[in-house]
Amino acid sequence: MNTIKLTLLTALLLIGVCASTASAVQQRVFFAPSATDPAITQFNNNHYAVVDPAVTSRGRLVLFLPGTGAIPFHYREFPQNAASLGFHTLGLMYPNGSAINSLCAQNAPLDGDAAGNARQEVIDGTDRVTFLSVDSTNCIQGRLLKALQYLHTTYPTRGWGQYFSGNAVLWSKLIVCGHSQGAGMAAMLAKTRVTDRCVMFTDMDWWVAGNRPYNWMSTAPQTPVDRWYFFAHERDQFLEFAEMQISATALDVSRYGTHVQVETSTSASYSGRHFLSTNLEPAPAQPDSYHGCPIVDAALPMQTDGVTPVFKPVWDYLLLHDTAPITIETGSSTLSIIFSPGTLEQSDGLTLWTPQPAATSPLTLPLGTLPPRRFFRLSTTP
Repeated sequence: MNTIKLTLLTALLLIGVCASTASAVQQRVFFAPSATDPAITQFNNNHYAVVDPAVTSRGRLVLFLPGTGAIPFHYREFPQNAASLGFHTLGLMYPNGSAINSLCAQNAPLDGDAAGNARQEVIDGTDRVTFLSVDSTNCIQGRLLKALQYLHTTYPTRGWGQYFSGNAVLWSKLIVCGHSQGAGMAAMLAKTRVTDRCVMFTDMDWWVAGNRPYNWMSTAPQTPVDRWYFFAHERDQFLEFAEMQISATALDVSRYGTHVQVETSTSASYSGRHFLSTNLEPAPAQPDSYHGCPIVDAALPMQTDGVTPVFKPVWDYLLLHDTAPITIETGSSTLSIIFSPGTLEQSDGLTLWTPQPAATSPLTLPLGTLPPRRFFRLSTTP
């Protein structure tokens, strides 16, 4: 009798979870990784898949990777919000028991490539470091493929099959996202694969011995930098915000300008920035969790309705914003030019164009030194 009551209670709790927040017509599914492949026996907490058939599909999958020791259940609001925008969403469970930074500091403190090699092993299951053991079955890529195949077979009319072909994930249709360790995994995916977009919530790989970000963070990305976004808390209790700013520069998201604090921004588009921050207090359920405040359900500050996350407009921006190739902002005494990768060119008459000397984004010029008319353009021709 107790077993029956417990089973019924569990079922009612799951129904309650699936009926709360966002649209009532969303189709939400919890399923164990072992249901997709019986060879998966560890890190077997449920994946979480959401799709809203009442919303026109964007044909893009938002993949979300939890932080160290966390599970997809801790991050339901963000996938549900993404589904309300027309995305398929999948919170994926993967081997995340130990922090990559801690493992590297303990086992390979002098190796500037340790964090990058460790992350790639977790992603594809190829042995690269001695202090991790992740195989092709349990790696992110393997688990993701199995999850998509399972969802397509189990729910053939919901569109999950468009994100893989045979035994290959179609990465160009994926928006890779994550929190903390998961954000680093998302970033490594975007570094090594052409994805649709990369959204990172509070992460960096800081090489203590080198007093700088790990080597991989400065490598050229396969996913163009105009599709990278970063959101962090300024009082994060685990990561120094000053070091996160240096890491944002290493990842090149700072080429679109310094970070903008979302709650004080006067622009609904956050001035087109790719590095956003907050200094808000977390939810009462986790009053000291500044690290989790931007994305973890229990730490999310809520709007006055008690249901909608305060950061919903931020999340929407991170998933939907399109970057202009070149933007010019005028201050009281300076001109700031923010531009995507390419050659910034200048002209005083729209006839002769010459490269702007030593131009890196954002480029700030004193207004007093410029001629009455100066034009700028971005050339992407090699």
